[in-house]
Amino acid sequence: MAINGIERIAERILRDAQTEAAGIRSIADENCAKIDAQYEKQAKDAAGDILEAAEKEAAEIVKRMKGESDMKARSALLEEKQALMQKAFELAQQEILAMDGEKYRAFLVSLACKACFSGKEELLLNAKDLKRFGQDLCDEINAKLKEAGRPAKLTLGKKPADIDGGLKLKDGSVETNCSISTLIAAGKDALVPQVAAMLFG
Repeated sequence: MAINGIERIAERILRDAQTEAAGIRSIADENCAKIDAQYEKQAKDAAGDILEAAEKEAAEIVKRMKGESDMKARSALLEEKQALMQKAFELAQQEILAMDGEKYRAFLVSLACKACFSGKEELLLNAKDLKRFGQDLCDEINAKLKEAGRPAKLTLGKKPADIDGGLKLKDGSVETNCSISTLIAAGKDALVPQVAAMLFG
C-alpha cells in the first residue's frame, strides 16, 4: 500500500514536472520565435540600410562620371573649336599671300602708307616680292605718301627680309614689322570673336 502511494506521488511529481517542462519549453519556443523575429527584422533593416547606402553611392558615382564625361566633352569641343579657329587664321594668311599680283601690290602700298612714320624708312621685302616689285613698288609708295602731303623718301632695301609676305620698315634701329604672319598674330585677339561667330554662329 505504501509502495502504491509512493508510486502515485512519484507519478504526480513526474506529471507535474512534465507539465512544467512543457510550459517552460513553450515559453522558450515563444522567446526564440520573438528573438528570431527581432533579429530577422534587424537583418532586414540592416539590409535595407545597406541597399539604400549602396544606391546613394551608385548615384554619386554616376553623377561624378557624368560630370567628368561632360567636362571631357566640353574640353574636346573647346579644343576642336580652337583648332578650327587656328585653321581659319592660317587659311586667311594663305589667302593674302595667294592674292592676285596687282591686288597684292596695292595691299603692300596701303600697308606701307599706314605703317610709315618718318617717310625716310628703308622698305624691306622678302626675296619673291623684291624680285617681282622692286624699286617700282617703293616709288609707288613714295608717290602715295607725297599725294597725301607726307614725307616721301622711302628707300628700297637690297637685302631680302626673312618674312612670309608683307613688308618691314626700318628707320635706324627702329623696325616696324608688317609681315603677314605678324599682322595676323597681332590682330588675332581682336578678330577671335568675329571669327568664332562666323564659324560657330
